[in-house]
Amino acid sequence: MQTYEIGYLILPSIPENELSGITDAIKAVVEKAGGTVLDGEAPFKYDLSYTMTKTIGASRYVVSEAYLGWLKFEGEPEQAVAVKSGLDKIDELLRFLLVKASRETTFTFAKAREALEEKEEVGEPTSVEDSGVAKEAVVE
Repeated sequence: MQTYEIGYLILPSIPENELSGITDAIKAVVEKAGGTVLDGEAPFKYDLSYTMTKTIGASRYVVSEAYLGWLKFEGEPEQAVAVKSGLDKIDELLRFLLVKASRETTFTFAKAREALEEKEEVGEPTSVEDSGVAKEAVVE
């Protein structure tokens, strides 16, 4: 058995009250393929670093934000192929990434947000600009 992780982006046009239905559909794809869901985090709205497009039928979506979430599951390599095939059929997914992962969950977005909030409370810098670290000039 191998552990896999799916990082996914859901189209921002989906109402928040329908997100659980899409995450349930992702879990159903994993379970139908014979995988066992281990862990995951509910999607939240996230500003993308660049615009992305997705065409569904005659509609073309250009988005600069999406709902970001992840799911970890255990299965055989053949099951991972079936999961990928099933995820390709979910139109509400803007993009997804399926990778091998370790079984234990060492990072979550919730933990990262808590750490960031603690730094802000203490007054520590939260970015390079705030830290006083000098940026090196790029010489051409």
